[in-house]
Amino acid sequence: MKDEIREKYNRLLGKPGERSRVGEMTEKELLLGKTLKRMREHRQISLESLSEGICAPSDMAAMENGIKASLLMTAAYLTRMGKSVNKFEFYSTNLEYDQQCKRDHIIEVWKKDDLEAAKGYLAEYERRFRSKFSQCWSSWQKRCIMLRGGELPEDYDVIWESLTCQKLYFTQEELDYLWELKRFYEQRGDSQKVREVYALMYRNTMATGVFLPQNGRGMDEERKLEILPELCMGYGHFEHMQGRCEDALKVLDTAITLLQKSMRMRLLMELLEERMNIYRELWEEGKAPEMYQRMGKDAQNLIALELLSGNMPKARGRIAWLKEEAKWESIILDNLFTVLGRLLD
Repeated sequence: MKDEIREKYNRLLGKPGERSRVGEMTEKELLLGKTLKRMREHRQISLESLSEGICAPSDMAAMENGIKASLLMTAAYLTRMGKSVNKFEFYSTNLEYDQQCKRDHIIEVWKKDDLEAAKGYLAEYERRFRSKFSQCWSSWQKRCIMLRGGELPEDYDVIWESLTCQKLYFTQEELDYLWELKRFYEQRGDSQKVREVYALMYRNTMATGVFLPQNGRGMDEERKLEILPELCMGYGHFEHMQGRCEDALKVLDTAITLLQKSMRMRLLMELLEERMNIYRELWEEGKAPEMYQRMGKDAQNLIALELLSGNMPKARGRIAWLKEEAKWESIILDNLFTVLGRLLD
């Protein structure tokens, strides 16, 4: 197979051991493209579905064949399939790394509400990087900048319909757009629209494994771990504030279960705190007596996390609340309360 590839692309590859020039295809690029293609075909994903909102299907086909391979496009390719992209700077060329740094800077600027400066940097970026893929990325940034400025993009309806039909993971650019759209509706007090945006992001993130054969075995959860904690924290809190406690609990349970299974700590305390407060409200209102046990379990988990993080005063205060207000009986907590009291006095 290796000899066949070399014979087919001999003009581009050159002789074995010959140093490739910039812009030429290397055997590593061929191997990368072949790996990506196998990954896509294993998940039974079409090039048309994968390239939606990123680039033309022909561009991705070229990348899979090792031609014009770009790590920026590869990152978008992997993200859409649920793979986490880390340590980008270790593998990128100087040009790709510079391009990514400029992208990060543009996003940082418009997120600080310096919209005119962001437009200027974006125009400079477009003059320097003229590929179709870069133009697509710029289009998403322009939409985000418009939303930050309090204006819906002209193609809002088309974009919304396209995103609601997306069966693969959203790219980071699409997620940024939806977060900005949620913010736009929040500022206008349109809670129904806010809920629709949250629901779309949640539904899309939970759709992983749809294309995996063998009943989803080998499901990739990397993107879920990146997206769900913050998303479920915001969505769950929103539903809680809107009085939809059951829906809030469903959303919060999703992230908490995933984080506990993967032993990840990011936002776990905040998620448990939000869920415990809902349990507490339901218990105090007498609507769901079984919530008492769930509330106590979450409180104990929070105590353990607070002790691990070295926050002994907060852990002692939570134990005191469990003992005195919730009337929670536990010999272990009683002893822990006494020990912490001695340490803090």
